[in-house]
Amino acid sequence: MRLPGGLGKRRLWVLAVAATLLGLGVPLLLRARASDDPGGVAAEKVTRGVFRREVTALGTLQAARATPITCPAEVGRPQKIAVLAADGTSVRAGEVVVEFDTTEAQAELSDGSADRTTADNKIVQSRAKGEEAEQHLELDLDLARAKLDRAEDVAPTDEGIFSRHEVIESAVDRELLARQKEIDQANLDATRRLDQAQIALGQIERSKADIRIRQATMSLSALEVRAPHDGIFMLERRGQGSTLAVGQQVWPGQKIGEIPDLTVLEARVQVLEADAAGLKPGCKARVTIDGKPGHTYPGTVRRVGSVSEPVYRQSPVKYFETVIALDHTDPAVMRPGQRVHARLVLEEQKNVLSIPRGALFEREGQRIVYRLAGGRFLPTPVTIGRASVARIVVTDGVQEGDRIALRDPTRAVRDILDERGVQQAGEEQEGP
Repeated sequence: MRLPGGLGKRRLWVLAVAATLLGLGVPLLLRARASDDPGGVAAEKVTRGVFRREVTALGTLQAARATPITCPAEVGRPQKIAVLAADGTSVRAGEVVVEFDTTEAQAELSDGSADRTTADNKIVQSRAKGEEAEQHLELDLDLARAKLDRAEDVAPTDEGIFSRHEVIESAVDRELLARQKEIDQANLDATRRLDQAQIALGQIERSKADIRIRQATMSLSALEVRAPHDGIFMLERRGQGSTLAVGQQVWPGQKIGEIPDLTVLEARVQVLEADAAGLKPGCKARVTIDGKPGHTYPGTVRRVGSVSEPVYRQSPVKYFETVIALDHTDPAVMRPGQRVHARLVLEEQKNVLSIPRGALFEREGQRIVYRLAGGRFLPTPVTIGRASVARIVVTDGVQEGDRIALRDPTRAVRDILDERGVQQAGEEQEGP
């Protein structure tokens, strides 16, 4: 026989159980519920106690103190990672944890050495050419001086002895020789200045080459990053938990990882924005580590993020990053990066009346509980206060010692079973 409406085996099983219960005496129980008889209705005694509003959060362990491992700032340019220690590796002081590609630094050192050799050759050549040119100009200047001196010694200046034409011609010759001397001196001075300028340019080029050589040498010496002390090397987590890898490029000063102090750990967890009301520094917390059952570590919220942010870029759900300072650390069990579960106490009230959420109902716009009085469960309006996931504080309407129903006693078991059967059938129809 095929069930109407596409009901499956689960629906058939529920109907069979319901029929069996009805055949074994449930009709008597149904009549008891309909008459508000308290028999068979689960109830709880209202007592005073501590009310806690808690929230759960997931996260990881991290070190409160750690030595950062960064790309050296003195390299002066981006570097490509050639060797990288594995995440979580135990390292000793002085051990290499990061090594960068030396190709560019070696090429720069080679180019700098070649440029310095070229600059030295240029200086030597400029000095040699300058000395040769100066020697020629000095000879020309000496010759001009000798001619001028001889012309002045034998110059016909006495007009009583020499003709006026000879006197004038001799004066013109002496003036030309004096001008030639001045020109030769000026050429010599200009040549000396030019030679000095050429040598200075060569020295500048040599200085630039020396700077390149120093930078390349410094880069080569800084391309190996060593552990400053013993510990565990942990890679820096970026967006969505990704880390750097061999072949990727990093900038001077960029953090690559860290070597944490394992004696002081703390938990960094993400608290859902909708559950974060009352979350603040000072809230108590209990932290458990995945895979380490039986180990619970108390702590206190040390810091709460100022704004909520999504953990994943494509997700609209936002969380508050919360840091929990642990009261003590067990290095034998705890390691940075381990996944943790945290329960944070957002609110705690002492000596208050609280009831389970399932014991609170709503009728005609009023919140009520069913209180046992005179052998019957009577609807009683109540005033509620703060609420947690499981319990609700009641400020008025019930007293300590009252017994309240944990389900609506006016509803028949048959109605509950039928409602559950319809719900399960709907789930089957919506399922794959």
